[in-house]
Amino acid sequence: MPAAFTPIPSTSSPPARRASIRPNICAATSDSRPPRPPVIVTGDVLVSRSTARADVYDISVAPAAAHMGKTRYQDAIDAGRLLARGLAVDGWFSCDHTHYVRIATYRT
Repeated sequence: MPAAFTPIPSTSSPPARRASIRPNICAATSDSRPPRPPVIVTGDVLVSRSTARADVYDISVAPAAAHMGKTRYQDAIDAGRLLARGLAVDGWFSCDHTHYVRIATYRT
């Protein structure tokens, strides 16, 4: 060890943190839960891939079975949006029937 180096013992505690001064935004609301994301409901239009290996998209009104099919992604999305607009409901897309993305909003 060099002669100029003298170790300092670490007996001191770390500096105290200041309390947060920001107001609690959630305190003004009566419900402390975060807002729920929108979910697919009965009557909404669903565009989904029928299998994981083929580019075949089924278009249905939830929860009924598919009544229309398209072989191109953009054609399926356009047909789903058009059907959702005609029925005045929301349109959704799912490629795995677990995750859903809203593609149209026409619910009144």
